[in-house]
Amino acid sequence: MQQQALLTLRQSQRVRHLIYPAILATIYTVWVIYMTLSQNWTLFYSYWPASLTMVLGSFVAGITAEGGGAVAFPVFTKVLHIASADARTFSLMIQTFGMGMASVFIVSRGIKVLPRVIFFVSLGGIFGHMLGLFWFPLPAPYPKILFTFVTTAFGVALFISRWGLHWTPQQDLPQWTRRHRVIFVVLGVFGGMFAANVGSGIDVVTFIVLTLMFGVNEKISTPTTVIIMGLNSIVGFIFHSVVAQDISPDVWRYWLVAVPIVIVGAPLGAFVGSKVSREAIIIFLLSLIGIELMTTLWLVPFTAVMWQVTIIATVAFGLCFAAMLYYRHNYLPRWLDQTGEHLDEE
Repeated sequence: MQQQALLTLRQSQRVRHLIYPAILATIYTVWVIYMTLSQNWTLFYSYWPASLTMVLGSFVAGITAEGGGAVAFPVFTKVLHIASADARTFSLMIQTFGMGMASVFIVSRGIKVLPRVIFFVSLGGIFGHMLGLFWFPLPAPYPKILFTFVTTAFGVALFISRWGLHWTPQQDLPQWTRRHRVIFVVLGVFGGMFAANVGSGIDVVTFIVLTLMFGVNEKISTPTTVIIMGLNSIVGFIFHSVVAQDISPDVWRYWLVAVPIVIVGAPLGAFVGSKVSREAIIIFLLSLIGIELMTTLWLVPFTAVMWQVTIIATVAFGLCFAAMLYYRHNYLPRWLDQTGEHLDEE
């Protein structure tokens, strides 16, 4: 009986491992047919920067909690001088396929994630995305600044989590209550509003809460947030293509030449992320975040009002970090004791 069960399990794993290659082959087939029939192969001559950008962007999307927009948005707005709204929309469109395929790879390979967190954050993210897109859109250049400070906050959280604290990473939330549902739905609303304005963010804020507040291992929280960002990108893609109908022809062309890159690059990042050490991922991320912060301070002209907003945002993030660390230090150990788990924090 045990041998039969083991054989069945192995067969099931083989079938699951074929899901990603099958979808990949289907997408490539459809893409090649479309590019040929529409005679769009020449797009690569004019729009190759998008393809090149997403070589790194898609890898970052799979290996980190930042999303492909973490590379696409700053490159498009600062280097290619594309409007923030178009860069945001492109990020959502390309992450739909890149992080969507990374999600398929993560699930089919059995990489550990937190399904309940994914569900409740994604649920809140739908409403948050609608709010950010239709009721609270940010005028330029604030999306650039918001993106920089969300990613910088992410870097600070990473640094504190890894080197500022001494703790044993948790493999899951210690327990699941109504309070947790509320926390992650509200988190999804705020993250969705960020994503609606800059093309990413719901993954970053979820990662920050999981690591700082609940002490979850980065190698578990990262693939969890990859799936969350992939789902929220699908929501954004649908909103922009069907509801708002504001996708410009150039954005569609950038998307066409980047799709074949990201459907391989993001899953590759997810695979590498499951194999390398936590320290390697964190150092890689901090390097990218440092470049993003420096280029924003260098290339974006700050006015007095923008500096005021920046200072207020910095203080707000600092207070949030302090509150999350206080919660983890004072309340999380009690739940861990009740569940028999252990948190080694000094």
